[in-house]
Amino acid sequence: MYKRFRINIRLLLFGVAACVVLLVGSLVAIKAESAPMAASNATNTSETWSLGVTVEGPPIYSAIVGRLVSDVAAFRSFRATEAATIFPAPATARTVQSASFYLLSRTGTYSGTANLSLVIYDYAGTIQHTVGAPINLQTQPVGVWTPFPISTVPDDLVISPGEFLAFRFTLSSITSGNLDARPLFEVTVQ
Repeated sequence: MYKRFRINIRLLLFGVAACVVLLVGSLVAIKAESAPMAASNATNTSETWSLGVTVEGPPIYSAIVGRLVSDVAAFRSFRATEAATIFPAPATARTVQSASFYLLSRTGTYSGTANLSLVIYDYAGTIQHTVGAPINLQTQPVGVWTPFPISTVPDDLVISPGEFLAFRFTLSSITSGNLDARPLFEVTVQ
């Protein structure tokens, strides 16, 4: 009787193992069939970018090496006439849907104009498209999300492979004053 019990247990375990193998095989086959669909839908989904790397000077992509990724940018008029918060370059083409910024703080002054624009660059730092025309950062409200006006030209909104998106901070003249602005950014791309 004990021998029959052991045989029945073995048959039961063998049956369970066979069912598990069939179930896993079916799940793998279903996933493999749906993978092309999921891959094609991945490029049609929107995502929001809020983390970037702030660099002072020309916004070339190699300038981000060794710098910290942050959600807060630091633009200072006494450091450089140009700075940028660079977002990671996409592997596939992306289209900018909307952009906004939130000034956490703004202290000090600058006698000229401190502009903020949204630009697409190639890796060498050459402007490819202007997504959002310059606005004066000194006149923008602090403590509220402000929509960034973007171009109505569809081609201006496309970030192609080999390009990257950046919020560009520029001064109208030499570095001076003590303006220190700390914005957050959100860009929705599809």
